Amino acid sequence: MTFAPTLARPLLVCALLVALLSVAPEVRAQPNWGIGQWQGKASLFVDWENQDDKRSQTKYETILLQERVGLRNVGTYILDPRLLTLDLGGSFGLSQEDGLSASGTPLRVGNGRLYDYAFEGLFLSDKPYPMTWFATRSQTLLTQGFGGRSDVTFENRGAMFELNEGSFLEKYRFFNFNSRLDVHQEILKEDSSVFGSPFRRDEHRNVVRYQAHKGGENSDIDLRYELNDVNDPFNLSDIFDSHTVHLNHSLDFGPTLNRRIDSLFYYFTRSGQSPGNFISLDEDLHLDHHRDLSTDYRYSFSRSDSLVDRVTSNAASLGLQHRLYNALTTNLFARGSRQDFSNGDRTIYSGQAAFDYRRSLPWDGLFFAGTHGGYQFDENNFTSSQIAAVDEAHTAPSEFGAGAGFTLNNAFVMAETIVVLDVRGGSRLPTALNVDYVVSQVGSITTIIPLVGSPVIRPNDPLEVSYTASIDPSIKFSTATFGARTGVEFSWLGAAYEHELSNQTRLSGSTSNPQFLINQNLDRFKVDLKGRWNGLGAQSTAAYELLHSNIVDSKAWRFTEVVSYQLRIDTIAQMTGDQYLIDYPGQKRHADSYLARANVDWFSELGFSVSAFSGFRAYRDSEIPSDQIIDAGVRLRWSYRNLDIAPSFTWTDYRNRLTDIRGELRVSRNLF
Repeated sequence: MTFAPTLARPLLVCALLVALLSVAPEVRAQPNWGIGQWQGKASLFVDWENQDDKRSQTKYETILLQERVGLRNVGTYILDPRLLTLDLGGSFGLSQEDGLSASGTPLRVGNGRLYDYAFEGLFLSDKPYPMTWFATRSQTLLTQGFGGRSDVTFENRGAMFELNEGSFLEKYRFFNFNSRLDVHQEILKEDSSVFGSPFRRDEHRNVVRYQAHKGGENSDIDLRYELNDVNDPFNLSDIFDSHTVHLNHSLDFGPTLNRRIDSLFYYFTRSGQSPGNFISLDEDLHLDHHRDLSTDYRYSFSRSDSLVDRVTSNAASLGLQHRLYNALTTNLFARGSRQDFSNGDRTIYSGQAAFDYRRSLPWDGLFFAGTHGGYQFDENNFTSSQIAAVDEAHTAPSEFGAGAGFTLNNAFVMAETIVVLDVRGGSRLPTALNVDYVVSQVGSITTIIPLVGSPVIRPNDPLEVSYTASIDPSIKFSTATFGARTGVEFSWLGAAYEHELSNQTRLSGSTSNPQFLINQNLDRFKVDLKGRWNGLGAQSTAAYELLHSNIVDSKAWRFTEVVSYQLRIDTIAQMTGDQYLIDYPGQKRHADSYLARANVDWFSELGFSVSAFSGFRAYRDSEIPSDQIIDAGVRLRWSYRNLDIAPSFTWTDYRNRLTDIRGELRVSRNLF
């Protein structure tokens, strides 16, 4: 990123002002203002990287060097700290990346100047109505870890106004009230490339947030409103306005306040390429009849409008829980719901009973057993054989690779209709099939698997998925379920067995679509072994799962292992493993995933620490591309007084894609 040459002059002026202010306490003539505490910091970052991109036959070696100097003043005040307090800070730095050797034209992001600033002014801090003005800017050049770079600049400026308890409202007997109004503008610019796939954002967001709380002796009311005006010329789906309203009310009542009702109102509307509205209302009532018996009642209403469809839902449920001698727990549950679509409706009635028994055994053991059974009635009345799911919420896995993903809520999804959006920070960032994710379908189940090196999706990102699912348009069917489990647990041994049975029966409708009825029988066996001896701890689990279904049959083994050893109080070593092997005999499909990880950590009283690690992850599936990752590295850190030094070295091999060798050095020092 480049800046005008004239930037040096105002920077010099600012430096002179800082120098003058730093000595002002010695010569100031006015006793009613003061300079706060000064903080200074200098940092150095060096990143050496050697990459071999096997897909594009590109090899290159680069070195990235960044230096920063920062200065901050905390607690400057004018007239009185209670009137106006200022926090001022900023940093200036240089970033340079040089290609030591290269074949091809690798993308490198940004050689130039880096600067950050932060300002905050707090007025009337001891009053019930304080005001805050703020402006911040941060710029970072990141190494993405998958052969990529990311230049991210974030700016945030605005004001916040508060009205707290003790305000003039109490003169009118309006007690226990506080509120806050936040008006600001956010600017996020990002220029990234991962595995050669570029991604850019130039997002301008105008935000208005208001929240209020009114407390009472046995009730609370909370209101939240948010306006987002978003514009991003690089992502057309990220140009929209949205309004969000949350209203919560809770009330405790009864002779001993042992009854509670909660009401939740939610409204959301969005313009742009994907306009839509969503409104919902939830009412929850909980009654404690006595110590061992309670009941719950709930009603919920929701309606969503989009370009695809309008869906209205009504649902009511009631539940009962009873505990007998802290040993036997009984749960009874009943629910009814109706969904109305533009092309028809769906009605569901269900009931379930569950019993759970626990009893102590000798040698600190526990015996448990439980059973449950249920019956559900479904009826479809549609004019077509498809229904749409819009903005179904999911979360990306915390670690990509080895087949990690999430399952869509509906069965029989049409894979070609799937659209995945990343909605982190309220954005709506589009993603691409086979670049950001792949789709895996087994029987009636559809799984989205984010790809390592996705330029858009990051671990733990909130996602929204829209798609079309196939249904039987005119059918009535019942589902009978039964389950049982039993097992024992000791300090060194655990064993359990579970059985699940589900049968669906057609009551009326066409018989031309038998695949929409699923009958399945599941058996699961599990054994745990664990123990600890003189600093050595170990735990292993073996589980076998056998599924018989008219949709798909499967046999699965899962093994997990954890071994840890604490040689001394400052040295810890740990190894973990996970293996999941599954066969689908009818489809002649086999999938395996393997995970192994080892790390050793050592800490010194002198501020020195070492962490070494190595890992292996692999996923093989006959239907989707296999994935294998091997990595190893060491990280060191030494902290001495105001100096912090942290070098590291990592080696990562993404089989058939990329080999990445990286060395980093981070040095920082608090100047004063």
